[in-house]
Amino acid sequence: MNSFERVRAALQFSGPDRIPVMNFMSLYTLLFKSDVLPFGTTAPKSWQPGWNEGEEGLFPHFTNNIYVLHKWKKPGWAKDPKYKNWQIQPHEEIDEWGCIWINKGDNSSMGHPQRASLTDWSKLDGYIDKYFLNPEDKSRYRLAGFEGKLFGRNKYRMPVIGVGPFTIASNMRGFTPYLIDHKKNPENVKDLLERITNILVKQMKMYSKVGVKPHGFLLYEDLATQFQPYMSPTLFKEIYESTYRSLIDTAHDLGCEFHHHCCGKIDKLIPLLIEWGIDALELDSPRMTGYPDLKPFLGKIMFWACVNIQSIYIRGTPNEVEREVWHMNRNLGTPNGGFGAYYYPQYYHIQVPKENIKAFEKGIQKYGNYSKIPPSWWDCPVVEEWKDKEVPPLPPLKLNLH
Repeated sequence: MNSFERVRAALQFSGPDRIPVMNFMSLYTLLFKSDVLPFGTTAPKSWQPGWNEGEEGLFPHFTNNIYVLHKWKKPGWAKDPKYKNWQIQPHEEIDEWGCIWINKGDNSSMGHPQRASLTDWSKLDGYIDKYFLNPEDKSRYRLAGFEGKLFGRNKYRMPVIGVGPFTIASNMRGFTPYLIDHKKNPENVKDLLERITNILVKQMKMYSKVGVKPHGFLLYEDLATQFQPYMSPTLFKEIYESTYRSLIDTAHDLGCEFHHHCCGKIDKLIPLLIEWGIDALELDSPRMTGYPDLKPFLGKIMFWACVNIQSIYIRGTPNEVEREVWHMNRNLGTPNGGFGAYYYPQYYHIQVPKENIKAFEKGIQKYGNYSKIPPSWWDCPVVEEWKDKEVPPLPPLKLNLH
């Protein structure tokens, strides 16, 4: 199988030859180790933060790795000598949605949302006029079109929509005030979500107009804490059904699948996401939700997952990381597919040992080839009580590795 066929077979539970891989860690892994090729938009030349009234001290915030292609014209305040090395100093940034971020300047993370930028609902229209960019500006997709023609052959082509409506809205309003808005100002929340969604839908459609020929779309949207969703399934359905149906239906209308990255313990929300048509979930820490609580959804949607980034991947031994790959395949997939390996891209942020990254790859090679997995392994009982820092032994039969 080529990469596209492998991913599509895993999504459709139609028997991929091996576990598909999504690896965005570097240009090399992207081109030679990944079955998935991601795409992103670039900011238009007209996007020049720091010039508007009230933006003094705000530097540009980029949510992807192609910021080097954007030429930012420094406003007068940014030419002050004290900002000469602003990238490596603590500073505030503003993104394409007008959201404000704090960056420590030490490359330890992409930064974190800071103070709210939309503090008054009555000013929403002016805020949108000021900050929301035109999603149909073709210049934003030129690099994506070039990338698709150059590297996209036989790959599963996946435009990354970026962060989702919940995240964008909460960054604008501030996280806690936005959660309160769901009860105090639900109509304002729905209005804002609709406006954000319309932008994202237009963006998705543009990828089909600029030569990318997408196969699937990926949205990043965390919806839960370590222990439970941010809101009840009832409230989530009331507020977000229209948003998610619009995004998922748009993907399906374009002949594509919809993939959703989500951190947190989200099992209570998964039935709704499945009802709305989602095709795949990507979990950085599958043990956060828990293999037993994900079991009801096996065979219904595909799961992409990394070796649990909060425990095994960063603190386990290479042997444990390698062995965990089988348990992910067994607990998130089926003998006919449904599981894909995802490498956490910012491995340096969470300080993954290099030997554990290699062990992840070795585990995929060992336990990811479906023809070499003994049928009895799929029938072997799985652990019901998982200890977060422990990796159970393999089933009692050796793999046919030769």
